[in-house]
Amino acid sequence: MLLKISLNQFSQYYVNFAVFLFLGLSVAFEGSYAISGAVIVSTYLLLLSSEVRRKISLSNIEKGLIVVLLGYLVSVILEVIFYDVPIRKIDPQGKILLFIPFILVLNAVRIHYLTVIFGIATGALGLFLLAMFETYYLGVSRVGTYINAIQLGNIALSFGLLAILLAPVYYVNKKKVIITVLLVIIGVLGIVASALTLTRGGLIFLPLLLIVAIWYYRREMKEHLFKILTILLIVIPLVSMVTLNTVNFSRFTTGIDNTVNYFQNGNATTSTGIRLELWKTAALITMQNPVFGVGFSKYMQEKKKLIAQGEIDKSVLKYSHSHNAYFYAAVRRGGVGLLILLALLFFPVYVGHKEYKKDDKKTKGIAISLVIFGLFFIVANLTQVLFSHNSGMIIYLGSLIIIIALLASTQKRETG
Repeated sequence: MLLKISLNQFSQYYVNFAVFLFLGLSVAFEGSYAISGAVIVSTYLLLLSSEVRRKISLSNIEKGLIVVLLGYLVSVILEVIFYDVPIRKIDPQGKILLFIPFILVLNAVRIHYLTVIFGIATGALGLFLLAMFETYYLGVSRVGTYINAIQLGNIALSFGLLAILLAPVYYVNKKKVIITVLLVIIGVLGIVASALTLTRGGLIFLPLLLIVAIWYYRREMKEHLFKILTILLIVIPLVSMVTLNTVNFSRFTTGIDNTVNYFQNGNATTSTGIRLELWKTAALITMQNPVFGVGFSKYMQEKKKLIAQGEIDKSVLKYSHSHNAYFYAAVRRGGVGLLILLALLFFPVYVGHKEYKKDDKKTKGIAISLVIFGLFFIVANLTQVLFSHNSGMIIYLGSLIIIIALLASTQKRETG
């Protein structure tokens, strides 16, 4: 009996530690997700225990997540088989195989909501401190250049949003206003870190994401209007510091000018112009096989042909992807691959909205977080191929699995 209690306690502590480490480290330094990922993989040893395995009882949501993940992985593997794609090109997507057992572990060993909330807050705060260090100590012009500025910016923004959105979950359970406000402030600091990377993709859609979040929280905002106004009085100056930053503002205006210049004069040598030319390139090549795509190798070959024919600018040659996940999926794996990618990205939105409609106070904040998390990655992938990088794939997989597990464990506690 003592051995069983010890195993149960150990599994609880160790799995929660692994979750906190993963969220807390995020991408704070190069290879940090590899460390936390290794710790997560080590939790799979718990599945060797029959006592742990007997506790596994997957919900329909968790089963659906496994199906969606495997569907995406299969589509990528089929591209390797039929289009002779180098196996190294699917290394990020291959991480799906490493993370699927984590769904089983988190189903058997429940994670505490404080582990997730404070883990995400630690990750957002850590990225802010990194941004401060690089900006004011190293004096870099763009935070995250030693990792990947765009990836770091998007991950910092996603963690910042999650910290803000999960703050009400903490308040519902603990009723502590000061810590709830601190969680919101830390979330804003995560957004500040994203802004310092000068990554525009996610920030462009930030107002829209906040409007959606406010719509979901509209009833709660009416009930706690005074407290929310107090929080806003603290948060607005921090947000203003970001939005009024002249460097960031100039990048947005430059992006608009470059877009106009591309369509009026065909200038494909600017940052925005190259992206638009990459999208055009992918669209042209996709038309050769709109159902199943042409694969990575032929995509690169056809790109060179289009340049030689003068149909696209040579500026796109140095990029191996399309700077847009949807065009990239379509050109490599066709409409079929695109639909599977959309299923993966919209899964948290669908699940979150469905759970939100149940109007359960304990799970509402988690459900809304899922919706905004999914929407963020949907819009962020419009200007980047997040899943072509290990950091993007790992953070998306790990965070999604953890939030789904938090939702499932909260529901289990509610039903006894």
